[in-house]
Amino acid sequence: MTIDQRFSEGSILYFSPFIFPDGGAPKPKYFLVLKHTTETLLLASLPTSKDSVPSLFKKAHGCIDDAGINFNCYYFDPHVVVCGNGFSFPVETYVYGFRVKEFNFEVFIQQENDGRTTITEKGILTDEEYKAVIQCLVASKSVKRAYRRLLET
Repeated sequence: MTIDQRFSEGSILYFSPFIFPDGGAPKPKYFLVLKHTTETLLLASLPTSKDSVPSLFKKAHGCIDDAGINFNCYYFDPHVVVCGNGFSFPVETYVYGFRVKEFNFEVFIQQENDGRTTITEKGILTDEEYKAVIQCLVASKSVKRAYRRLLET
């Protein structure tokens, strides 16, 4: 199977609903494709609006990282356009380093074909934004070492 164009690196997708592999209750979710690891597997994150940034940090669009407390996230300010098509997240959104995972995109295609979800491409991060997200995650010890290596290639 060839990679569905919607799953290009840097793509922001919206699943309605996202069906969690661990059996969690399905709900609408954004999905950020970070890297293809094989023909069918990809490294991605499920951005969240849940703010877990320690209060000692000033939130500004971009990387928030502190190795001393093992905290890492990329913060998307809703007022900042992040995709070439003008897309910005509607609310404050976070990509946490420890939540980066591998997913089999064929499972998503099957779920969509079965009518269990709808996948909408919202946009593709600009080159500058994509590089900033990747650099943030690669520099973090909260991202699994194997994933950091994949992101560096």
